Amino acid sequence: MECLTAAVLVVAVVVLILGYQKSKSWAADAEERMRRETESLRAIVFRLHERIADLERLAGVRPSTVPPPAPVPAPRPVEAPAAPPVSEGTFEAPRPIPVPPPIVPPPGPPPARPSPPGPLSRLPFPPSPGEGGKAAPGLEELLGARLLVWIGAVALALAGAFLVKYSFEQGWLSPTVRVAIGVLFGIVLLAGGEKMRGSSPGIARGLAAAGVADLFACFLAGVHLYQLISPAAGFVFMVLTTAVAVLLSLRHGMMVALIGMVGGFLTPALIRVGEPDARNLFAYLFLLVAGLLAVSVRRGWHPLGAAALAAGLLWVLFWLGGPFRPGDGLWLSLFLLASAGAALVADLGGGQAESWISRGMLAGAFLGLALTTGRSDWAPSEWVFLGVLAAGTLVLARLRPEFLQLAWVAAGTPLALLAAWGSGLPEAEIPRFLWTAGGFGALLAAGAYLAHLRASRPGWWAALSVASGVGYFLVAWFFTPAEQGLPWGGAALAIGALYLAAAVPVARGGAKPALAALAVAVTTFVSLAVSLELERHWWTAGWAIEVTALVWLAGRFRLPVLVKLAGLLAAGVAVRLLLNPLIFIYPIGDHLILNWMVYGYGVPILAFAAAAGLARRQGEERLAAGLEAGAIALGFTLVTLEVRQFFHPGEPEAGDFSLGEWATLAIAWLVLGWGLLVGNREPRLASLERGGRAILALGTALGILGPVLFANPLWSHEPVGDGPILNFLLWIYGVPAALTALAARELRSRGSARLPFVLASASILFVFVLVTLEVRQLFHGTYLDVGPATAAERYSYSAVWVLLGVLLLTLGVLGKGKTLRYASLAVMMLAVAKVFLYDTANLSDLYRVFSFLGLGASLLLLAWVYQRFVFREMER
Repeated sequence: MECLTAAVLVVAVVVLILGYQKSKSWAADAEERMRRETESLRAIVFRLHERIADLERLAGVRPSTVPPPAPVPAPRPVEAPAAPPVSEGTFEAPRPIPVPPPIVPPPGPPPARPSPPGPLSRLPFPPSPGEGGKAAPGLEELLGARLLVWIGAVALALAGAFLVKYSFEQGWLSPTVRVAIGVLFGIVLLAGGEKMRGSSPGIARGLAAAGVADLFACFLAGVHLYQLISPAAGFVFMVLTTAVAVLLSLRHGMMVALIGMVGGFLTPALIRVGEPDARNLFAYLFLLVAGLLAVSVRRGWHPLGAAALAAGLLWVLFWLGGPFRPGDGLWLSLFLLASAGAALVADLGGGQAESWISRGMLAGAFLGLALTTGRSDWAPSEWVFLGVLAAGTLVLARLRPEFLQLAWVAAGTPLALLAAWGSGLPEAEIPRFLWTAGGFGALLAAGAYLAHLRASRPGWWAALSVASGVGYFLVAWFFTPAEQGLPWGGAALAIGALYLAAAVPVARGGAKPALAALAVAVTTFVSLAVSLELERHWWTAGWAIEVTALVWLAGRFRLPVLVKLAGLLAAGVAVRLLLNPLIFIYPIGDHLILNWMVYGYGVPILAFAAAAGLARRQGEERLAAGLEAGAIALGFTLVTLEVRQFFHPGEPEAGDFSLGEWATLAIAWLVLGWGLLVGNREPRLASLERGGRAILALGTALGILGPVLFANPLWSHEPVGDGPILNFLLWIYGVPAALTALAARELRSRGSARLPFVLASASILFVFVLVTLEVRQLFHGTYLDVGPATAAERYSYSAVWVLLGVLLLTLGVLGKGKTLRYASLAVMMLAVAKVFLYDTANLSDLYRVFSFLGLGASLLLLAWVYQRFVFREMER
């Protein structure tokens, strides 16, 4: 890029930008002048209205009879006496009403009339155009006297650019001359801007901005394009140009400062002097940021200050991702702290915009320090800088409420860094990791506790103290290998004792929110101590106890926020126990009852039930329902795991499901669901009602899918026992039949209709399968899937089905239940189909005779029963 060509083109672009901005400024000025003149006219109308009102009050008084005003300081209103009767043809002037004396103006120019009362008194009163005011420019002035100036400037700039380009192509100018002319041209532009600042401020701004851009382009071309200037000298020249631009911006406006800022931040990237040196670079960048912040504060250019701070943060990110070397973290950390401090100094006495800028810079400083700490391999010096920033942020948040949210950033950033460090922690660094975690936990927990004293929001600060103490303790415990054998339970009790001691003066002061937060800390550390001293898999049980404690504290101190915290903690406990596959690797043991699952799930179930009772007494219906649902889900899971433990001792995650396990699991679910319904008496709880119904449906579905379909001993080689009737089939099918019948009866008593019908149908299905397989077992013994069926066995199926149909109809008639009668018809139809379609072809001799004889007699008996008891009862 040729120096002068680039300079002229830059001038043209700057002129266009400034012209566009100036046109917008003209339009805004015209609109403002019109508004002010309108308000001035309103004020004039108001004054005329006052004058007319004065004249109207004096309209009925003859001038000759009006006495001169008495020189009294303050007139008193006097009631006018009644006018005497006036004879016809005569005239007597009425007695005038006293009016306030006029104020004799002092010699000299007349004083300005006071502003009218009401809204008009707050309006400006600019002078009229005839009194020295300036009228708004008309369309002719805008087009002819102003717009043409900018168009002409752009045309001249383009003409100069083409002329310079042609001279370069012809070789008229050497590189040295080109750079020299370009620098001279930039200086001339700056001088022209200074010359025209008084007469044409807009053109002066454009010339100054173009001159700064020209000098940047020329020095850059002299270093990289022509190698006429050494990198060191070029760096110095560009830094000086930046300084000149910043100083000129105080006279010409923010555009010059922005161009200088861009050039100043790009100078280190465009011109490199020797090896990358973080110390010199970030010292220069801080001086640049500080200068731009000073200019932004003095002139109120908030975007300039925000852009300078953002550019400094970008340089930090660029350095971390590029030429970072060991030892650079010190200079990056110092730059970030110094920049944050400069932003806060610039914020002193500022408005909302400065506050947002300083808060953004603090958040950016935390991000930069976090990345620097990780890039420096967790060096102690970077942790110290992060601690200084965190402590300063706590103090700032305590003094200025708008910085409160940043206190959580100060607590959370080191915590996230410790988690990242601990995920790949070498054994040699464990002591330093623990010291760092303990130091930050103590700093933030103690700092937040001290900040809550005499604060407007003590509960907020106490909550931050508790969160810091618990968070840093858990991170330290979680990422420290268990082989270290550290006394975590004792440490938890010690920290809980410290929080208890801190709660004593708070209890005397009566700050309930702060006291509740500290009480949460005490109960949390106590429950952690119990859990950690037993085994790590007791951690969830301890948190379940904490849920109960939080609900009790919420009712004791009437703090709804603790209710929300209890709900979140309960959800975490439920997720960990219901969706955690690691429970199968815990030391469960071989015992059915004395194993970890009974305690690991039983304690949370009891804790949730107790918390639900407390919440319901406090009127927290939603939390109570959620805790009850959680207790039901945990109970359901515990029952399922215990069944697996019974069939696979010590390895509930291994092994396939057998026929007995299918049946036992279905029975366990049915018992649990039926028990929930039976136990849910007055007042009935909706959560228990829904839970019981859902578990009954699951148990019924499992009983049908498992023992009846997939694991049926007719086609699965499963033993059912050697003894007739009293064998394993009664457990597999008889018990589910009885439980579903009992559940259907319980639901009918509650007014339900659909689910009882499903359960009753399932019960009949279980009975049908039971009697059929009992016949099979009578002829084949333990295994039902081996051996052909004899004629006696085939006849027995028909006889048993007919007897079952008769029994179902009898029970249906006695109990007036349609389900049993329909089931009787279904079984009898099946028996009829078997006799006519199967027995006719496969039975012989007396078996065929008895089959038809028994079927016919049974059908006649059923018909008589229907006519005698069912239909006659219906006719009545």
